[in-house]
Amino acid sequence: MATSYAEMVEPAAAEIPDPKPWRFILGYGAAQTGAFICFIPLLTTLLPGKAEMIGGADKAVLLGQVAMIGGLVAAIGNLLFGMLSDRTQGRFGRRRPWIVAGLAGVAVSMVLISRADGPVGLLVAVIVFQLAVNAVYAPLTALVPDVVPDSRKGLVSAWAGIALPVATLFTALAIVPLAGAIAWQFGLVVAAAGLLILPFAVTLREPRRPAIRKRLSASLEALKDRNFSLAFASRLLMEGAVAIHTLYLLFFLQGRSAGLDGRAPAQAFALLLIVGTVAATTSGFLGGVASDRLRSRRPLVIAGGLCMAGGLGLLVSGPVWPALLAAQLLFGVGHGLHATTVAAMTAEILPHPEAAGRDLGVMNIAIALPQSLAPAVAAALLGLGATLGSVFAVASLAALAACLALLPMRRKPAADQVPGFT
Repeated sequence: MATSYAEMVEPAAAEIPDPKPWRFILGYGAAQTGAFICFIPLLTTLLPGKAEMIGGADKAVLLGQVAMIGGLVAAIGNLLFGMLSDRTQGRFGRRRPWIVAGLAGVAVSMVLISRADGPVGLLVAVIVFQLAVNAVYAPLTALVPDVVPDSRKGLVSAWAGIALPVATLFTALAIVPLAGAIAWQFGLVVAAAGLLILPFAVTLREPRRPAIRKRLSASLEALKDRNFSLAFASRLLMEGAVAIHTLYLLFFLQGRSAGLDGRAPAQAFALLLIVGTVAATTSGFLGGVASDRLRSRRPLVIAGGLCMAGGLGLLVSGPVWPALLAAQLLFGVGHGLHATTVAAMTAEILPHPEAAGRDLGVMNIAIALPQSLAPAVAAALLGLGATLGSVFAVASLAALAACLALLPMRRKPAADQVPGFT
């Protein structure tokens, strides 16, 4: 029997505005994909390319500096826009105005990045981008605790989890082949993001909730909660490992061109992105759905993290083809499983559901901060004479530590017994 959207919510969510839950779920997944398309091509291909054009032989240093400062801005922006969306009132809802405005800001920032011709210009453009993309991402993510019950957070996260693999595939198939055509690359990113985000934002009907009227403050109160703080520490370590993999994989392959079985580094990079995408899409979707059925997220989060640690380790220990392919496959399986299940776990352990945007902003500090910390650590290690292989080994150890950090978490009592969809 079909269940209405209003019937599937917890008391905290009070009122689900869309009577067709699958329309919301699919639209949300598409919007998440658009948000990821905003930044995955930029971080993996476009920004390293601009760093190479501007920095030349010092491309890795420039990339690390820009990513470090951009990560700090992202951490602040995510918390800020999460809180602002919590407190927004009006006929257009709490989250939608910020999503639409942020998307417009992303378009402006892409123009600035594409035209940057010096380190300062590139840094300013990336700062604008990080503020704009977090104005989209923070309110968008807050919609899950706003309207989805615990018993279906895995399903929603499974569809949202497709965003990263699809954005990665989009990068490999649409952006990388346009190398050298910078205007087309940036324009295609903006067009794709708009086509995926705007239909969802325009048709979104948010639940009517009073805005929070307390004094606006960047409260980190959520970190006083034991489960939340452990999840925060784990996410910080894991996202550091992901940042290293994202930012430096292409450079890693360029340093091992002799072991790529005759492939150019760019070709090997594109192939690895495709393999990782397929693996992550499959494991992420199955893992999200399974976590609903098991009513337990943590074991799957840990399993995904262990696969990521193993993939990074194999990348270092077997830096030739086809071991590189196997390493990326294992990393992709782990990344998809971890990303989906950790998103569902985070949405259900928020200590203050009425301030979901703010508390998710706090958690997103653990996602954004590694964008600056990880490149800083990498730059320090490289400055001391370490190889990129050593940097990836440190990333593998960080992923392992992230798994260990989740072991002391206490199981959350089931608060949601609402029947699911059929």
